[in-house]
Amino acid sequence: MRTLHVLILSVILTLTALGIFYYKYARLEFPLTPDKTYNSWYIEARMNIAAGWRDAKGENPATLWLHIPPSNSNRFAIVEEKFVASGFGEEIDANRKDGNRIVTFSKRQIDRNEAIFYRAMVYELDSPADVAPPKERPPVTSPYAPGNRPAPVVGPQEDPLLLAIDALVEESRARSADERTYVREIFKLVDGGGDDRLGVVNDTLQLRGDKIKLAQILIEANNIPTRTVHGVHLTSDQRNTRLQTWLDVFVEGNWHPVDPVSHRFELEDKYLVWWYGNEPLYDAEGLRKTDVVLSVRQNTDNALTRAIWKSGEIADVLLKFSFYNLPLESQLLFQVLLMIPVGGVVIAVLRQIVGVKTFGTFMPVLVALAFRETGLFNGIALFVTIVALGLLVRAYFARLQLLLVPRLAAVLCVVVLILSLVAMVANNLNFNVGLSISLFPIVILTMTIERISLMWDEYGPKAAMKTSLGSLFSAIVSYLVMYHPTLNHLFFAFPELLLIVLAFALLMGRYNGYKLTEYFRFKALQMELERKKKAG
Repeated sequence: MRTLHVLILSVILTLTALGIFYYKYARLEFPLTPDKTYNSWYIEARMNIAAGWRDAKGENPATLWLHIPPSNSNRFAIVEEKFVASGFGEEIDANRKDGNRIVTFSKRQIDRNEAIFYRAMVYELDSPADVAPPKERPPVTSPYAPGNRPAPVVGPQEDPLLLAIDALVEESRARSADERTYVREIFKLVDGGGDDRLGVVNDTLQLRGDKIKLAQILIEANNIPTRTVHGVHLTSDQRNTRLQTWLDVFVEGNWHPVDPVSHRFELEDKYLVWWYGNEPLYDAEGLRKTDVVLSVRQNTDNALTRAIWKSGEIADVLLKFSFYNLPLESQLLFQVLLMIPVGGVVIAVLRQIVGVKTFGTFMPVLVALAFRETGLFNGIALFVTIVALGLLVRAYFARLQLLLVPRLAAVLCVVVLILSLVAMVANNLNFNVGLSISLFPIVILTMTIERISLMWDEYGPKAAMKTSLGSLFSAIVSYLVMYHPTLNHLFFAFPELLLIVLAFALLMGRYNGYKLTEYFRFKALQMELERKKKAG
C-alpha cells in the first residue's frame, strides 16, 4: 500500500513538473541550453526636419506621418519600440485595412531644425508566423486588367500600350500551367529585357526601368492580385540603408512574397516588412525640408532574454515568480542551492543502487561544492593532502588518549593550520588558491578525518581506505553532475524539474533490491561454489 502511495505521488509530481516545463519551453520559448542565441536587430528611422514658413499668427505648426513596421510580419516580431520626439505629440494608427501602421507626429511651433527618432528591436522567429489568409480574394484594381478596362467607343481597341500588354500576357500564359508558373514567366521575361513590347510599356507609362512595377502591371493584367511591399534587408550593420521593394502575389488562396533577387516564391534572405502599398515612407505638412535615414545594427541575444519578452497572463505569472526577477546576488546563491538536491540524489544512486560506500550522504556533496571554488583537480589534491596530514595528527592525538570533544576541537585547529600553511605556500608559488581554500568545508574535513580514524581502528586500513576512496569518487561524480553547464541552466530556468528529482528520490526510497556491487560479489561467490561442486 505504501509503495502504491509513493508511486502515485511520484507520478503526480512528475506530470506537474513536465506540464510546467513544456509550457515554458513550447509557449514561452525558454531555451534548453545556456548558449542558444537568436539573431536580433536594432532598427532606427531618423527624421530630419526643417521649419517652414510661419502663418499669420506667427506660428509654425507641423504634422508628420511615418510608416513603421507591423508588430509581426511573417518571420520577424518587434519586441520593443520607442519614439524620441521631444515636444511632439504622437499617435499610432494600427487598425488600417492595408495592414500598415502609421505614426503621426504633431507640434504647434518648430523654431529650428529638429530630429525625430523611431527605434525598435526586431527578433527573428523560429518559424514563419501563422497569418490567416484573406476570407475573400482581393480585387485587382489595375486599369490594365481585362475587367477594369473601359469599353471601346468604336471597333476593337488598338491602343499600342494595351496591344503590347496583351501580347506579353498571352505569351507568358502559353508558357505556364497555373498562376504560380505564370508569375515566374513574367519575371523571367522582365529580367531578360530586349523585347520591344516591354519597351513600349516602360516608355508609355514612364516606369524608368522599374522592373518590379513592370512585372506588377503584367501580372495584374492576368487578373492576379498583387501588392507592393517595402522593407529593409537585415544583414550586418548598415548606416543609411536603402529600402528594398518586392511584390506579394495572391495565388493559391494566400499572399506569397516574390524574392526581389531570385524571384522565387519565398524570401531567401532576411527582409523586414516596413509597409505595404504605393504610399511614400513619410509625408509632412508645414515643413520646409524633411528626410528620413534608416539604419540597421545586428545583434546576438541570448534566447532566454527573448523569452522574457513574452506576454500573457500565465506567462506573466511564471515570469513574475521566476528566479530572474530576484536580485543578482540572490540569483547566484540559488544557482548553487538548486543543484544541492541533484547532488544528493546522485549520492543516493551511488550508495543505494551502485553500492559505493561513503562517509554519509552530505559529506561528498559538500566536498563537491568546495570543488566548485577550487576546481576539480586542485580540489582533489587539497582534499587528499589535508586528509592525509590530518590523519597523521589524529593518530598522534590518539596516543594521548584525549576525550572525544576536545580531540575534535584539536583536530579542527590542526585542519585550519594546515589550510593556512597551504595557502601561504600556494601564494609564494604564485598559485591563487587562498580564497578557494577558505571556502573548503572545514568542519566536514574535520569529521571526515575523525571517521576515517575510527574506521581504521575498528575495521582496519583496507575498509577505511575503501570508504575514503568511495567518498572521493562520489564527490567527483556529484561535482561533474552539479556543475554541468546545461544542467545548471535547466534547473535555474526550469526549477520545476526539482519535482522530478523529488519523485525519483521517493521511488528510490522504496527500492530494496540488490546493489550492482552485490551482483558482482554474489557472481564471484556463485562461481566459487560451482567450482567446488565440480571439484567435489
